[in-house]
Amino acid sequence: MSSRILIYLRTYLCRVLIIFGCIATLVSWYFVSPQADKVATELYNWNMNIGTFSLFVGVITVYTRWLKGIWSRDEYWPYQLLGAIIIPVWVIMGVMSGIYSNLYQTAYYSTKITLHVAILGQLMFFMISGAYRTYRIKNFRTLLFAACTITIIACNASWLMTPFPVVDKISYWLLNNPSMAGYRAMMITGAIGGIVLGIRILLGLERGALRATEVS
Repeated sequence: MSSRILIYLRTYLCRVLIIFGCIATLVSWYFVSPQADKVATELYNWNMNIGTFSLFVGVITVYTRWLKGIWSRDEYWPYQLLGAIIIPVWVIMGVMSGIYSNLYQTAYYSTKITLHVAILGQLMFFMISGAYRTYRIKNFRTLLFAACTITIIACNASWLMTPFPVVDKISYWLLNNPSMAGYRAMMITGAIGGIVLGIRILLGLERGALRATEVS
């Protein structure tokens, strides 16, 4: 009985939340009136409350797993202990001094940004490896792809733009016409796919996204 109730909540409660989010967006976009603004603001506040509650539940879930790992001394328990200590320290520091204070901003830029740059530096090796596998010329399609990439790189190189200023205009045209056309085509395709996925979720056809399965 409890499993049926859980499946019902996962299926229909998620649909209701998605519908309310869509209504809030549509109301704020297509209706211009004080009443519509109040409705949109109220729905937006509900959305923020749901997000805050989800974040709170997520923190509890993460801490539950971390404490189990620390207690059992699994492979990653030192990192879990470090994370369990850092999160409340940052929260307390942000509440007491404010997230825009000099202390908080200095700590933020000295840790998070530095680690972010270090991670990006590590990703460069994977990007180079992926680029090597991508740009191996095996047929006409990969040859055309590699030629377009090399052209864009060369047109944006300072050593070529200085003696040949016309290269800058060529680069501008390539980035704002063929490249932008392809980018917008991909964005439109992704938007259509998102709309179709949303319709499938609302109709109950995309049960995997809601983690809902039939009960035998």
